[in-house]
Amino acid sequence: MDKIIYFGSSNFSKIVLETLLEAKVRPLLVVTKPDAPKGRGLKLYQTQLAETAQNNNIELIKPDNLKKANFLDKISALNPDYLVVADYGKIIPTLLLSMPKTLPLGIHPSLLPLYRGPAPIERTLLEGRQLTGVTIFKLDKGIDTGPILLQKKIKVDANDTYFTLLKKLAVQGAETLIESLYQTKDAPANLKPQDDKKATFAPKLTKQTGKINWNNSAAEIKNLIRATLNWPAAYTYYKNKVLKITEADTAQDKNNLNYKQPAIISKINKDGICVTTGSGILKIRKLKPEGKKEMPAWSFVCGHRVKEGDRFEL
Repeated sequence: MDKIIYFGSSNFSKIVLETLLEAKVRPLLVVTKPDAPKGRGLKLYQTQLAETAQNNNIELIKPDNLKKANFLDKISALNPDYLVVADYGKIIPTLLLSMPKTLPLGIHPSLLPLYRGPAPIERTLLEGRQLTGVTIFKLDKGIDTGPILLQKKIKVDANDTYFTLLKKLAVQGAETLIESLYQTKDAPANLKPQDDKKATFAPKLTKQTGKINWNNSAAEIKNLIRATLNWPAAYTYYKNKVLKITEADTAQDKNNLNYKQPAIISKINKDGICVTTGSGILKIRKLKPEGKKEMPAWSFVCGHRVKEGDRFEL
C-alpha cells in the first residue's frame, strides 16, 4: 500500500478522509491544525478532521509550525509516497513538498484555475453556477496554482446549499484522488499546467457578505442564502433586530403589483413570507430570529405579528 500523509482541517477534509477509508485507502499519518479556542468561553476545540483520525486509530499530529526541524524530520523518516492536502488552511513549505517519493497532491473543490483560494464552494453558489467540480493537482509554492493531474465535473442542483455541495465535492474529491493514485503508481504523472489568464480567486467571506441587499434580484438573494448557510448566514433586519434567512425560494406573486419598492412583505401564508426584491419575489420558508432557534417562517409570523406591508431594512 502507498504511504500517504494526509493534511486537512475542515469538514471537507473530514468527508474526504471518511470516503478514502471506506475505499480501504488509509493514510499513514494525519496532520491537522492545533486545537483552537471557540465560543464565548473560548474552550479549546480540535479540528473536524482530528476526531475522524482518532476514531479510526490513525496517528494524528497537530504541529503549530510546519518548518520546525522535529516535524520535518518525522515526515522525512516516514519516507512517504504521497503528501495529500485537502483544505488544510496553511501554506505547505517547499521543503515539505519535496519529500514524497511520487507526488505532493492537492484536492480542490473547483475546476481550477477557477476559484483558487479558500472559499470556492461559497463563490460557486454565490455566482449561481450550474457546474463545478474537483481538481487533483501537484502542489507548488503558490495558492492552488500547480499543474493539474485530474479533474471531474459535478452538476450544481438548483437547491444545493453549501453543505450539500460540499459533501458531493468531498466524496468526488476522494474518488478522484484514488483514481489519481492508480494513475501515478507505476507511470509518470501526466500533468497539465494551469492557464493563469483564466484564473479567478475565491477569497474568504466576511460578515458583511451575508447582509441581504433587497435591491438585488430574488435569484441573487437565494444564491446568497445557499452560499452563506455555514457562515456568516444571509441576514437582514426586522424591527431593528437581526433576522437570518436559512431557506427560501423565488416565487410568483400577483400582490407584487401593489408594492413597487424592494424589501416589502407582499404576502404571508403558511408556506412562507413573500418579499419584494429588485427583480422578482423571494419566498422565505425558514429563518432564525436573533437569539432564537431556526423556525418555519409561519411560526415567526405568528409569534411576531408580522403583517403584509411591513418592510425589512434595505
